[in-house]
Amino acid sequence: MRLRCPVCHADAALEAWAEDDAARELMALLSTLDATLGRPLVAYLGLWRSASRALAWDRALRIAREVLALDADAQRLAAALTQTVEQLRAKRDAGDVRPLASHGYLSRVLKGTQAAIPAAADGLDTSAARRLPARSPSATVDGVMRLEALKRRARGDVQ
Repeated sequence: MRLRCPVCHADAALEAWAEDDAARELMALLSTLDATLGRPLVAYLGLWRSASRALAWDRALRIAREVLALDADAQRLAAALTQTVEQLRAKRDAGDVRPLASHGYLSRVLKGTQAAIPAAADGLDTSAARRLPARSPSATVDGVMRLEALKRRARGDVQ
């Protein structure tokens, strides 16, 4: 099955990605997350990529795991990631296109973010999800995360 990247329009075989252990682990990790957290995490991973190179799967997996270990409160982490992505994209639009080198900025934003407000009983979008950037880093990942969220809601596993 051939997939086309919605960002760079490169073609890649899904089978090739499935052969890469880190790619498979990252996709599995992202599929377990609610879209409220998964989408800003994927956008945050994009901030680590330089303008001339792709982000290696093993590095993306390591970064994703580090981010998820920063805070156990998924809603608080999602809000901090969303705010970080919005602010750093604004800096990039202003000309500062350097990739991230540490989680320092996210950590400072996380310290300033209050504890999460309990999620809506129906499990639908929270305020963090509504504030996500308009640009989606990957329509494929976004679709997988939405599908997994629907499955969890159907099973009654609302987070």
